[in-house]
Amino acid sequence: MKTKTKQPTIDHKAFRNDMIAVMDKHAGALDAAEMLALAAYTTGQIMAMQDARKWTAAMAMEIVSKNIEAGNAQAIEDARKWMGRA
Repeated sequence: MKTKTKQPTIDHKAFRNDMIAVMDKHAGALDAAEMLALAAYTTGQIMAMQDARKWTAAMAMEIVSKNIEAGNAQAIEDARKWMGRA
């Protein structure tokens, strides 16, 4: 299956910013592994809400996987900006 890349819209950015605000709010009470587990659990719930006539489990997992990779790459690049390059 070929997925297409889409530039984030204003609504996408607002949704992501809200999720980051929630994570920031709970970061002191939860460690990173707990937050990862809870985010994955919620992602599974969102996957279950997809229209089964349009999406297979494999299609949904491909989108999740590609976006995990993209988010990780962006976090690494952001970290390089404030840490400097060694």
